[in-house]
Amino acid sequence: MLRRATSATIPVKDILQHPAVLLGMVLLGSWTGAVLPQGEGVFAACAALYLLLIQMAALPFVILAVYFGLQRVPAVPGAARRLAAIFALSLLGMLLCALVGAAAGAIGGAGSHMDAAQAAAFGRLTLRGEGGVTMARYGADAPAALPWEVGTLVPDNLFAVLAHGSLPSILVGVLCFAAAVAAQAPGSTRSLGAILEAAYRALESLVHHINHYLPVTAFMLAATATAAAGIDAILLLAGFLATFLAGALAVGALAVGLIAWRLKTSPLKVATALREPIAVCLFSPLAVAAVPGLIAGMSERLGYSRGLVELCGPIAPVFLRAGEAMFFAVLALFVANLYGAVPDVGTVLWICCLSFAAALLSVGVAGARSVTLGGFVLAPLGLPLEAVLPVFMLVEVLCEGARNLLSLLIPAALIALVSEGLYINRAQDLVSTRPDTIRFVFSRRQLVAVSFLVCIALASIFSAGVGFGLHGAL
Repeated sequence: MLRRATSATIPVKDILQHPAVLLGMVLLGSWTGAVLPQGEGVFAACAALYLLLIQMAALPFVILAVYFGLQRVPAVPGAARRLAAIFALSLLGMLLCALVGAAAGAIGGAGSHMDAAQAAAFGRLTLRGEGGVTMARYGADAPAALPWEVGTLVPDNLFAVLAHGSLPSILVGVLCFAAAVAAQAPGSTRSLGAILEAAYRALESLVHHINHYLPVTAFMLAATATAAAGIDAILLLAGFLATFLAGALAVGALAVGLIAWRLKTSPLKVATALREPIAVCLFSPLAVAAVPGLIAGMSERLGYSRGLVELCGPIAPVFLRAGEAMFFAVLALFVANLYGAVPDVGTVLWICCLSFAAALLSVGVAGARSVTLGGFVLAPLGLPLEAVLPVFMLVEVLCEGARNLLSLLIPAALIALVSEGLYINRAQDLVSTRPDTIRFVFSRRQLVAVSFLVCIALASIFSAGVGFGLHGAL
């Protein structure tokens, strides 16, 4: 019996977000940045456009995801016990990442294979990079300030922190607000939930559409990083980068394996379901850009509780600094091997503990500023960081994707571990309080009156602005 063959169609977005396409764009961007270092400004401007757009959509989405997650979590059986288990296992996951990073650095011997010529080139790069590093020195009686304080994490004004606060303090404020709303009678918050649900779905769609241009962004980011750091710095730190990326991929594979073991399926199916957030994490410097894909992959494709995913998924990249713990551990072993101070087992374990503590201190510290916390790990060991800090500041952006990947996959694995006994089904938690369609019908006379009033309001605002400007000029 003959059957007519039908052609299969692959969506364009799946092609654009395929890891092979993204990796090819990164390699092409790296080559372009090495060949055209004078184009760093253009590459950086194009990459900044994507970062601004994704922040515009992803940050409010994360806020609303945490809000709705806290509304749905009380319906999960044993919610308090499961959340406590996720918190405790998150700390263990950070410590595990530090152990893996230290073990990879010790076994691989990162930093110990430099000859005299490479060491001299490394020194020249350090001197060249010191021009962009500003260091302030204080007297012995100056107080030692932590990177964060309790006052900066717990806001005293919700509206002010939404406008000008850091992401950790924003999430703390949103958690308090969502808890207060959840304590109200169900009927009194239905209208608010419908309004926020509409904004939530719109922002989710907007983030997905912006991520369609991720290949172009990966090209621009790679070109910017290569042009800024230079191919010499990347080659000299190839041992450090390879060690860190290998450790991150090993822990990421372990997390995918745990989810597959929990679902009794193959790791390939889990990786396919989470392909979008994994690709966004690896090739975008913002972990929040991958949160919508993580929520969709874990709840809609793998069937885990949407409430747990919405609550833990956005919070984890901010407070779960597993990638930073591994980064600091590899950095400490690299510097130790660079200076010929090969650590013993006790020293390696001490480095793991210090890396874990430095990762906790890095909450709210973003970008290259977090590298300076490596001095916290190296100071008790008597190893200097200042001599190599400028070079690491140049290549830090190359490690951002792997750090974000760990901060995303580890909480996904923890959600799978604590979901024992829950009803795991693809259709669960997908019934949302979508608002009914609201239609406004105006007569011609009403439309003219409304248009006239809008024009008066706009003219009043314009006149007020002109008057304020003239008053300030006089």
